[in-house]
Amino acid sequence: MSNKLLIDPSESRGSVIKKVVKLALPVILGNLLYTVESAFSIILVSGLSASAVAAVGYSASMLWFIYSLMALPYTGTSVLVAQRVGAGKDPSPPLLWGLILSTLIALPLTFWGVELVSFLMLKFGASTSVVKLAGDYLKPVFWFITIGFITNTLYAAYNGYGDTKTPFKVALLMNLVNIGSAYLLIYGHFGFPRLEVEGAGWGIALSEVVGLFFYIYLYVVRKKPFEIRLGLNPTVLIQILRIGVPTAIERAFTSLSFNIFVGLVAQFGDRVLAAHQVGLRVESVSFMIGFGMMIAVTTLAGQNYGAYNYKGLNYGVMVSAHATASLMGLIGFIIALFSEPFSLIFTREREVVRYAVYYLIIVALSQPQMAYASIFSGSLKGMGKTHIPLLVNLFSFWVFRIIPSMLLLKIFPHPIVPWFFMSLETTLRALIFYCAYRREIKKYL
Repeated sequence: MSNKLLIDPSESRGSVIKKVVKLALPVILGNLLYTVESAFSIILVSGLSASAVAAVGYSASMLWFIYSLMALPYTGTSVLVAQRVGAGKDPSPPLLWGLILSTLIALPLTFWGVELVSFLMLKFGASTSVVKLAGDYLKPVFWFITIGFITNTLYAAYNGYGDTKTPFKVALLMNLVNIGSAYLLIYGHFGFPRLEVEGAGWGIALSEVVGLFFYIYLYVVRKKPFEIRLGLNPTVLIQILRIGVPTAIERAFTSLSFNIFVGLVAQFGDRVLAAHQVGLRVESVSFMIGFGMMIAVTTLAGQNYGAYNYKGLNYGVMVSAHATASLMGLIGFIIALFSEPFSLIFTREREVVRYAVYYLIIVALSQPQMAYASIFSGSLKGMGKTHIPLLVNLFSFWVFRIIPSMLLLKIFPHPIVPWFFMSLETTLRALIFYCAYRREIKKYL
């Protein structure tokens, strides 16, 4: 198959980086589009109130907890498609099972998703005004969440196959629909109803519908990236569950833990919470690069693992890790240097900007470490070792981030405390992931 991404251990590092970047670049651009889309929503609602900024930003964080359930069909589909492509087998079975699992998981959220997120936000310390606005934003998102889950699984198969350009084009269209819809509906431009924060939620919902239609066209009419052959092999379902369940649990608990962590920040008021959300939006430029490279390395590791090319797998992973760390380190330096101008893009409230600058300077120091953690985590997932990221992330997040923050906040109640431990935890997690990866890859070399 032309989409095989096998690495020859004797080829130059430049050649490996070129292959990985070619695969990762559309993913990075797609995620940067998502960052722009998310930032645009924050900028639009900033004209309403600081509570609206906090509500939309915090809702987005909570949605990552809900979307963690996508990780089961997404990871299982992506990894198995990659491994089957590497082995020269039909990639249809994991996609079909992924679509079935996506539908079964998402349907209950259509009815109870808003209530679940609102309950969690209150428990994690958000004010009642923020939770009420968040409910308005989330209502249309959950009405169409099944479509979002299905679209994500179709996207996963493209990534596993090694075609990341096509999903980028679909993502571009979806982002345009999202931004355009939100612009029209938040303030009621050109005769459309003024829905305020709910309008931002409708932007997400409508974009998912458009994305699904295009993926159906590509798979059914164009037969891209591969022709779907009907047939449900129970063995493939077991493989998807074995690979996907640990990742879903990891994403769910990590996201839940993250929102508990955000709750530590939320106790300092809506302006500090808004600053945290602004900081996350600025930092996400670097994070999305690491995430895109992680997706590429997961595919690379999966295909080389499926082809029993273990030396090429290790060489490709190590070259990718060092290159990603160098790039994200440079971006971290730029974020720290221009932290105030970047923050002013999202808000003009001086107190929000002041705290956002604190956040950005602290997290800028941990960008290279985040890169290493992402790459080694992705390589383990591509090898099918998804239980390891589950254990590492849960242990690291609580032992090095949440518990120390809770303890020190009793002595020194300031939002700098959780932000400091966030940066420290990223560093220690990267070290643990490196050790775990080296232990696993030595079994095959």
